[in-house]
Amino acid sequence: MFTKLIKDKAEQISYSQNELNNIAATLSNLKSIINKEPDFGAPFLGGSYKRATMVKGVSDVDVYFRYSGSGYSQVALAKLKARLMECYPNTTVKQDKPSLLVDFEKIPINITPYKEDSVGNLSIPDNYLQYWKSINFGELENLIIRLRQKNPKFIDLIKILKLWNFNYKKGIKNYEIERKVCNLFLSPFSVSSTLTDLPDWLWTYMSNNGFQAEASKIHSMMLMSTGDYLKSEWAMFINKK
Repeated sequence: MFTKLIKDKAEQISYSQNELNNIAATLSNLKSIINKEPDFGAPFLGGSYKRATMVKGVSDVDVYFRYSGSGYSQVALAKLKARLMECYPNTTVKQDKPSLLVDFEKIPINITPYKEDSVGNLSIPDNYLQYWKSINFGELENLIIRLRQKNPKFIDLIKILKLWNFNYKKGIKNYEIERKVCNLFLSPFSVSSTLTDLPDWLWTYMSNNGFQAEASKIHSMMLMSTGDYLKSEWAMFINKK
């Protein structure tokens, strides 16, 4: 019963195929516009969109464009912003660090320039928008692939944790949640081999990351046998009502 409640919630906060198709179309249009700029090209997707761990109302879509121009990273962001405001005059374009946040019909997209050196090393703007900092793209993607191969239901766990983090304003970055889950359940010392379902994993995550009160609530729900009461307790827990 508890497993089904968690699984149903994960499905509820996941994007449908039609919604994913809409995101793909929006990204295709965006790429065609930015690629026409002389200093930008070679876009690629990253973040939770690429890893298929997005959550409605919580996750952004990350897209990166190679910048071949000169100057501080702020220069690259300014050029991107000017082009986007020209092409999407009715859309709000916000500058974040180190990216631009654009909301296309309730699809939040993070747009980040990157530099690539002669041997393929990549870098993105630093938090002060002065320099370019090295970044290792692909590391987390590979971990998520391993996690999904171990058990696809771990992706539901990640989505539930992202929603919980968002609703309770815990302030954990979404990618940090993914990394914590990977580190916990892909570790050679992981106890996950004896824990086979979502309630066990949810309790394990909370217990191993300092959320003892939450772990206690989950444990209590694991012991409940009354369906309606369990539904009520789970709804209050995950939605913070």
